[in-house]
Amino acid sequence: ALTRVIVLDEGRPVRLLAALHESREDVLVALGELAFKSEFLLEGSPLRTLGAKMTCDSCHPDGGASPIVFFEGLSDKPGNLDVTNRAISLIEDNLFNPINVPSIVGARHSAPFGREGSFDSVEDFTLFAITSEFAGGIPSDLVIEALVAFQNSLAFPDNPLLAADGRLTGMAPVAAQRGETVFHRPFPDGTGRSCATCHRPDNYFLDHLVHDVGTGRGLREGRAFETPTLLDALATPPYLHDGHLDTLGEAADYFADYFGLGLDDGERADLAAYLEAVGGGRAAAAQGDAVHVETAAALLDVALEADDWLLTRMVVLLTTTELDDWRGDAAAPDGAVLDRWIALLRRIEARTKVEDFDAARATLVQFRAALAGGS
Repeated sequence: ALTRVIVLDEGRPVRLLAALHESREDVLVALGELAFKSEFLLEGSPLRTLGAKMTCDSCHPDGGASPIVFFEGLSDKPGNLDVTNRAISLIEDNLFNPINVPSIVGARHSAPFGREGSFDSVEDFTLFAITSEFAGGIPSDLVIEALVAFQNSLAFPDNPLLAADGRLTGMAPVAAQRGETVFHRPFPDGTGRSCATCHRPDNYFLDHLVHDVGTGRGLREGRAFETPTLLDALATPPYLHDGHLDTLGEAADYFADYFGLGLDDGERADLAAYLEAVGGGRAAAAQGDAVHVETAAALLDVALEADDWLLTRMVVLLTTTELDDWRGDAAAPDGAVLDRWIALLRRIEARTKVEDFDAARATLVQFRAALAGGS
């Protein structure tokens, strides 16, 4: 029986007003991050009955992979989760077969989607993950559009050890440079294949295909899985589709043995050093401390245009909290002004809650006028 031992992850808190969003695409990305990190998105999921305030961010912090997420009875180790169990999913295969939590970073380059490459678009897989894999409610078209925009905005980390063509630069450690040679060396089987055949350095270390490489430990053996990127790999343990390897060194050993590469201990260490060099990089800079109140209006414009009560609620709840937190700051307006802005935002949400979107849009006009007048 499933017990209630649950460990969730979490990325950076969303700060909606930290940036000025001037284009619809920027607004969609911001709304998508908000939905991705909001528990309201999976409110109807069975996970809620387990006492878990589950968000997409709980397993994919800031869009990455989580090495700590764990559900007793659904995980065999931290970072793995059986997503085909009726306790959380509409999909039940009557097997205990956890898979590792994948990263979504670089999604716009990474088709096909899903472990077995069953989905051609981020949109299709996102809808599947919410409604089937985690048995949540059907999101609005705008929520899906925003989630796709957010996922597509997640760029691979900047890695000074890699050139534009995916080859190592002179800054890479000597062992990694030796490992690059091993990575490109043809296999002994005479096929001309190498590690680089599937993990193409000039294509984000992807070939957009599925392969059976013997991974899966019994229950999932004999099945083909999509080729994962090697970029950002240092931040995505455990490894292989079932997550049974903990280090890139173990992954290098596994494939050296599986393909019969005949590597000695030094070459295996060099290949691991190469994977670590490719899989590193610099994290994106944190947001600044500025507060752009006009961003609230830009976000609400898009939400109200679509008559989307849920996104409106998410925006209002967070922006009013951020405005309250701004009180007392030297750059903040006086309390009466903040109170007026917050009251108007809450009125917008109240009117959408009863589906009076015309009144909500009229109140948004008042909110913009209050911002312009500083009152």
